[in-house]
Amino acid sequence: MYSRPLNKIPEKIVHNGKIHFGSYQGVTDRLDIRGVRAPFAGVPIGRLFSNFRIKSKIIYSFCYEKYAGIVEFFDDKAFGLAEVSLWNRETNQKYSYHTFMGPRKRFVPTNTKEAACTSFSKSRYIKISWSRKHKHVKLSFVVKGDRFRPAFKGKFYSPFDIENSSGSDSDGVLFVNPAPTTQRCSATWILPLEILGGVGTAPHRKQITCLPEAKGLGLLLINRTYLKVHSTNEIMFGLFQSEDKRISFSFSNTNQDSIDDDTYNNNVLSVNGQITAMPPVKITHPFGINGKWVIQDTENMVDLSFFPVTVSSRTVNIIVMRNMEKTIFGNFEGILMSKDGEKITLKNCPGIVKKSMLRL
Repeated sequence: MYSRPLNKIPEKIVHNGKIHFGSYQGVTDRLDIRGVRAPFAGVPIGRLFSNFRIKSKIIYSFCYEKYAGIVEFFDDKAFGLAEVSLWNRETNQKYSYHTFMGPRKRFVPTNTKEAACTSFSKSRYIKISWSRKHKHVKLSFVVKGDRFRPAFKGKFYSPFDIENSSGSDSDGVLFVNPAPTTQRCSATWILPLEILGGVGTAPHRKQITCLPEAKGLGLLLINRTYLKVHSTNEIMFGLFQSEDKRISFSFSNTNQDSIDDDTYNNNVLSVNGQITAMPPVKITHPFGINGKWVIQDTENMVDLSFFPVTVSSRTVNIIVMRNMEKTIFGNFEGILMSKDGEKITLKNCPGIVKKSMLRL
């Protein structure tokens, strides 16, 4: 059976120009990949230019009784984008709100100890914060409605324990992968979450006076990478809770995946907080985007089908950037296997998929 051990975290991801590739239990104090020597074709260029090609993002996916959603920040250094997408699980109706953020020194912080990423727009206030000192992650947002969409307000709180010396996986995992060669790297921190909170809605945001409170699951992903000029990405999140199991997983395919993807990839499965680094998978949609998707590996640990319920498309053009994106809400069915050999059967597992083509 496929096995990829989670090693002890290094002091720094990049030290004296050398990248510490690997899969690690826990996370470094800074998610910083600057300082790589000659990351582009081995040609030594100015650090200012090479650092400018480092792009960052935060993705917070969540699911509870009534709503599933995904909140994303993208940091281009020159500008930032923030988006909130929500699906009413009873009606399958989607609501999406995005905002553009002007120049700022840094949108997505490198500090993993205690930091926040915030959109301060009056009509799109969005904030994701974390504190490993106080052992929590928070999400809050207030988005203004219009004649086509209602206003939404949401708050979620997630406590977690960071004492990795006890063998706990609760501080998440760090993947440092070639992107796609060893001259460049991509660093991803993934943290499974139990969430407490809720989402309220009304025609006007000032009419939302209280929020329902329920338990659910979430997944926080923070990534920094030396991004190609043209990049493609498919990433999927599944969040499922049964009577005795809390299951969350993430699988992805990109054109920046490592050449040796058996050793280096970002695929992960969490069962009751115990994390398994998963093998590479092949994501196909032989019946079209709106039809059945197939997600499989060669190690018999992943055999899933994804059935889209709602598919939405969006194209963003901002001077030097063009992003064509599809966001899909649906359900997973199939079988996953953990590192302990436990087979997990999924049926009607809520899932979110983002498929994008980015030119930057």
